[in-house]
Amino acid sequence: MGWISIIIIVVFVIYLIRKGHDEDVQTYVTNFGGMQEKYKILIEWLNSYGLTITKLTKDHVTLSGRSIYCIDDLRGVTHIRLYSSLPVIGKISKNWKFPSGYPQEKMIQEIENYLQFELQRMAQAGTKMVEDRLKNFTD
Repeated sequence: MGWISIIIIVVFVIYLIRKGHDEDVQTYVTNFGGMQEKYKILIEWLNSYGLTITKLTKDHVTLSGRSIYCIDDLRGVTHIRLYSSLPVIGKISKNWKFPSGYPQEKMIQEIENYLQFELQRMAQAGTKMVEDRLKNFTD
């Protein structure tokens, strides 16, 4: 009898969590036309770099190409994850969180700033490596 009570409680908790999630999706995504419409500016910007939508759900978009970007809308907070392994930059992984209503243009700017920082960091590392090799060659 105790197991039945525990199962009923677990099922009820799962139901409440699921119901809350569905209400959040309705409030923060569906009312804005879905993920593709709500994040249209961001998706178009990523499309301009050759990424295409490979997965689309009611609260998630994955865009893939040379890199993978995942956009999730969780309780009104936009989560963007970047996964990349590029010859010039190497492996990078980055997460951003933006509050509801944060302008997509500013999201794009923050992503561009991060990518620019990574490129500069890799360029400096490459320059140092060349200098070290030249130094070893001349010694």
